[in-house]
Amino acid sequence: MMASGKCLCGAVAFEATPLPTMSACHCHTCRKWGGGPFMAVPCKNTSFSGDITRYSVTDRAVRGFCPACGTHLFFYVKAADIYALPAGLFDDDPVPSLRAEYFIDQKPEYYCFAEQTKTLTGAEYFEKFS
Repeated sequence: MMASGKCLCGAVAFEATPLPTMSACHCHTCRKWGGGPFMAVPCKNTSFSGDITRYSVTDRAVRGFCPACGTHLFFYVKAADIYALPAGLFDDDPVPSLRAEYFIDQKPEYYCFAEQTKTLTGAEYFEKFS
């Protein structure tokens, strides 16, 4: 099922097929990028309209944002060919609940989630996408 959404100013829109899961990434980079955990929905068949600024995080991943309003648009995992889109960008809630947490070894003590999730350390995450 296709889902859609847009950035805060509406200059960038997307359509994507969400996978039936939502994850939270606790890595230092995601927390620095957004001020907290990155709550994302992995998507296939993702297409964007509008200008996007891309930032190559590493040789494995790219982040994208709207150059007009700064909205975070995606974290693209090259090896898996998956766009992780922020859950709040979707016009409608794409999935019912949080299913996984990544970089659990970098999660700070000042927050926690009530749901029981699958957890991966940073090393386990990189192994999964190698």
